[in-house]
Amino acid sequence: MEFNSIKDFKSNFTKIYHSDVAPKLRVFDAERLSTRKKAITFSVISLLLGVFIFLFFNSTPNDIFLFVSGVFIFLGLFIYPLMQKGFEHKLKVRILPVLMKAFGNFQWSNQDAIDTSEIVTSRLFSSFEYRDSDDNFIGTYNNMPIAISESEMYYYTRGSRGGRQKHITFKGVIITIGVGKNFTGHTIIRVKGLFGARRAYEEVKLEDPEFQKQFFVDSNDQVEARFLITPAFMERFKRISNAFGAKHAECSFKDGKVMIALATGKDLFKLGSLSTPVTDTKPYEVFLNEIISILEMIDHLKVTQKIGL
Repeated sequence: MEFNSIKDFKSNFTKIYHSDVAPKLRVFDAERLSTRKKAITFSVISLLLGVFIFLFFNSTPNDIFLFVSGVFIFLGLFIYPLMQKGFEHKLKVRILPVLMKAFGNFQWSNQDAIDTSEIVTSRLFSSFEYRDSDDNFIGTYNNMPIAISESEMYYYTRGSRGGRQKHITFKGVIITIGVGKNFTGHTIIRVKGLFGARRAYEEVKLEDPEFQKQFFVDSNDQVEARFLITPAFMERFKRISNAFGAKHAECSFKDGKVMIALATGKDLFKLGSLSTPVTDTKPYEVFLNEIISILEMIDHLKVTQKIGL
């Protein structure tokens, strides 16, 4: 089954949630309470042990005590979020396949929905060595194939004390939409940085000075780029960041696909918290709104009209 309007998504979501999801959630609350108790207990014990070892063995010339103290403190700080993430993942594995019935033929997975090579060739992103993806969705909307991948890209450098320092170049959502037609060139819209444009191709001069203050456009097909980036499209694109709470939005037209990169700097599509009952509907309402926001962006971009921008 495929839905062709946001209204269909919204109306079906409530039905599926109450008939199929809510009954399954009730059995998880006992497990949530047990996991939360363990997480708090282990965290407190680890922190207390770390502080105890540091205070009572600090004068000992053996560095092993300082190391052990640091390990316990580190565990104390990270046990709770790690157990929270594990509980959330277990909940998603059980619940999301059922919940996705509300979204027609959309499917959830923790496997990459968008290949990393496709991300690299889009030329939207700064250099990165590693990519982690969390929630991924694949489906169609108005006969358009859509892939959504919550991704983090990063690289490491050697720190001043010999350790590795992580540098995040992107954290947010990447969306690809098959538009039903091929592009003869590659057109890119990127946010202007402090040091000006990172040009991939020749600059495309546009008529909107406000758009060009915020974004720069380059392409290896000037004629096609001007056909795609019309004044109406520019107005819609300037509103994308607000639509999803993103810090900034960037876009690539290449090989018959539109790729939209929304840098949010935060985890999205969150379900299940150790601190609140799993039957609380708010996380599911937020989840619905996050998905709907993506579909609204597709509508704003008029992708459903075969790039009749």
